[in-house]
This record gives sequence, structure tokens and C-alpha cells, in this order.
Amino acid sequence: MNEGMVGSVKMYKGRITGKNVMEIEFRTFYTEDLFLGDILVAQDDERNLRFLLRVVDIKFGVNQSFELHDKERRLYKIGQCAPLGYIKNGNFRKPKTIPSHFSCISSPTLADFEFLKSYTGDIAIGNLRSGEDVLDFSVGVHGDLFPYHIGIFATTGMGKSNLMKILAGVVMSSGKYGILIFDPHGEYYDGGGKKNSKGLKDIPLSESRLRIYSSRKLSGPHNTLKLSAQEITLADLRQIYSFSEAQHEAAAAAEYKYGKNWLLELGDKEPEEIKNELGGNFYEATLNVLKRRAETILRFSSIHTDPSVSITRSVVNDLWNGKSVLIDTSNMYEQEELLISAVITRSIFKTNKETYQDPAKFNKIPSILIVIEEAQRVLGKNPVGELSVFAQIAREGRKFKTGLCAITQQPKLIDEELLSQFNTLFILGLADEKDRSILRGSAKQDISQLGNEIQTLMAGEALITSPETPFAIPAKIHLFEEWLKKQNVNKKSKTAIDEDFY
Repeated sequence: MNEGMVGSVKMYKGRITGKNVMEIEFRTFYTEDLFLGDILVAQDDERNLRFLLRVVDIKFGVNQSFELHDKERRLYKIGQCAPLGYIKNGNFRKPKTIPSHFSCISSPTLADFEFLKSYTGDIAIGNLRSGEDVLDFSVGVHGDLFPYHIGIFATTGMGKSNLMKILAGVVMSSGKYGILIFDPHGEYYDGGGKKNSKGLKDIPLSESRLRIYSSRKLSGPHNTLKLSAQEITLADLRQIYSFSEAQHEAAAAAEYKYGKNWLLELGDKEPEEIKNELGGNFYEATLNVLKRRAETILRFSSIHTDPSVSITRSVVNDLWNGKSVLIDTSNMYEQEELLISAVITRSIFKTNKETYQDPAKFNKIPSILIVIEEAQRVLGKNPVGELSVFAQIAREGRKFKTGLCAITQQPKLIDEELLSQFNTLFILGLADEKDRSILRGSAKQDISQLGNEIQTLMAGEALITSPETPFAIPAKIHLFEEWLKKQNVNKKSKTAIDEDFY
């Protein structure tokens, strides 16, 4: 940590030389280190204002010709900055004016960021970052904003999984919110088997606040992942199959005729018998397709025919009690995994929606965040036009305390209208310019000038954008294993109270 960026010590950086209210340039010494993303302070003594600036580009400067022996006198650097705003009487204001010409530029102190404390929230995920420096200043998000949706976007290796484990760990520790994580890669339970990597099961409070469901054998306590075939609806199947108009009409007729047993009936009966019972002009070829699909689903290891064998009610109860729920689907094929995710998600949303009719009861349930990996699979453009439960939650979830956390390395594949519903974005390193461009257009803060910074983010570095923050906040995400050590230390430092003593 840079000593000039803590306490009350400021380091002189240079003087403002131009340009306008949306772009500030300052001149600094040839020997001065400048980095993209540096947050600096411009002190306007004439009006007693402090401006916060973010370095978005760095240029060379030279005074006439020079000899190599006097380069420190003849060469200089120009910092190009995006004004973040200014502080007046302790309050932050958007940049509607410019600092005085030749105002002094310096590194910030922690006191310069005091106003941010009301914005950083109760779910702390890292520390404030300025360029290459990490400050002793905690940043995060407000858990009450979970229903307004969160997006986590990064190229492989940039820290998506680490960020998600931190987010889940802090939520679990707070006990104030419910979080459901669908894990198709098996990396959240124990770190995915990577050397020295830890998982959610290693968090001290996991025994009481973490519920784990899996259809594979895990090293620790967990519940078997089982769903009843009677819970599956036609809308769930639209998540994994494309239907022609004729197939959809036949399936809808079967669902209406047989009720909750519609999949069992399709799988058990012959097409000719189904055709006679439905009473419609359906081709046997169409019904054959539906029968094969029903048989495929009924062969899934996680699907059972006993209507009493299901975890969905338990999952809802756990989330309502502020617990964290991990659904491990890592040994499943994609079709089964997506079907499981759709059924459980729909059950949560349906229950919350029904509870909304009882305001007294609804006010007592916590905000719930549903985490979807490879989110482009369920939030992409659907060619058959079916509104999936995930798209429905993206549009309506905030009203019913149900939010999505979409994780992907390809935000360009997510439907742009749905992406616009995500209020909080965690942007980590993204290599693809189209991905960066999509996010610049979707973020609730103006990050149009931060393309270079996003492109150069290192693993674990992020920008947090949200309508509730005054600007895109640069952060260094805690390393989960280091965060975990502190939790274990805190647990050991708490001494038990002998109630008999009193």
C-alpha cells in the first residue's frame, strides 16, 4: 500500500493545465509514476473545493528539443482525467464546474473518501483501489439491492469465482439475506479440487447457515438433489427444448388433460392412446417427439416419480430463514442441469409472488439472490419467444424480493433489454472489445471513458457500477482464502460465555 495514500499525508502530483468540465488534464514530472485508474484530488483553494479525478489516459510531453542528460528537465507527463465530482461542505456533487487553472493535484487520503461510506453497503467484498494502490477502505454493495440484480463479468482467470465465493461468504456471515447458487462446475463447495483452494464448506458458519444439495457424493454433509416429475411444467421444458407450434399445442393439451402427472402419462402411454385421450387433431409423429422427451427427462438421476420426494420446499424455507443454499449440478449434462435450475427458480419466484398477497408475511422474508453461472444460456435471445422464468425475474423480480446474479464471460450474448435490468455490475478484466462496449452501454454509471482501464484490469481487480454509487468504484476483491483466514481468526478470538458463572 502506498504510504502517500493513507492517513492525512498527501503526495504532490502536478498542476492542472486544461481542458473542460468532462475532461481535465494536468502536467506532472517525468519521474512521477502515473497509472490508469489512479484517483487523484485537485484542490481548488480559490473556492475551497476538492475535486476527485480518475486517470483515464497518460501522454508524453516534451519542452522543445533536449539532450539525454537533461531529460528530467525537458520531459514530462500529461495525465488525462475524467472528473468524478467535487466535495463541498462534506457532500459529494457531480462535476458541473471545473477546478481553477493550475490547481494542485495530489494523491488522496482516506479522509477524501469518507463520503463514500454511505454508498459502499453492508456486503463488503474488497478494498477501494486507486490505480495500482489498494487503500485501507472497505467497499461493497447493499444487500437490500439484491432484487435489482447483479452482473459479474470477466474473462476466464480474472476472478469471477473468487468474487462469487466472497459475496456468498459475506452474505452467509450476515444471515440477513438468502442466496441460492447453482454450481455447474463444482467449484464452490470445496474450491473445485484446486491446490490450496477453499470453498463455502470451509466458512466457520457453514454448518448452521449453508445447505448443500447434490446428486454426486461429496466429502462432507449434504442432501441428495431430488425433484418430483410432478413439479415440472411445460414452461420448464421450454428452457431446454425448442418446440414447434404443433408440439407446443400438443404438450399444452397434455398438461391440461393430465395435470401434474402429464410427464408421467406422456412417458408411460403410447402415442395412439394419448391422441385418443387428448381428443385433438395431433399427429402421432408429434406425440412421439413429446413421448421421447418425457422418457428422457424421467431417466434423469435427479428426477423421481414420487410427488413427496422433492427439495424445492426446503430450499424456499432455507432462503426465507436467511441461509445460503448451494445446488451442485456438476455431474449433470447441461439439459438436466438447466431443467433443475428452472424448476427450483420458478418455485422460489412463485412462492414469493404468492406471499406478496400477504403484506405482513411478505415484509418478513429477506431479499433473495439467485446465482446463475454461464448466464447467457438462460438470458440470451430466445428464438421461440418463450419468456423463461429467469427473464421474468429479470423484469419483475425486484417487486417480489427476488434477484438474479448473472455470471458470464460473454455479456454480448445476453439479451440487451434484459441486461439493462441489472442495476449493479461487477466488471473484471474483459479481453473482448465487444463485451466491454456492451457493458459501457448498459452500466448505470458513465464508464464510456474507462475502456482502457477495464482492458488492463488484473485478476481480482474490478469496477463496481450501480445507480446508488456516485461513480464507478474501483475495487480490489479480497482473495477468498485470505478472507477465510480472518474469519477463522475472528471465530477463535471469541471466548465462550459461561452462563453458570452468573
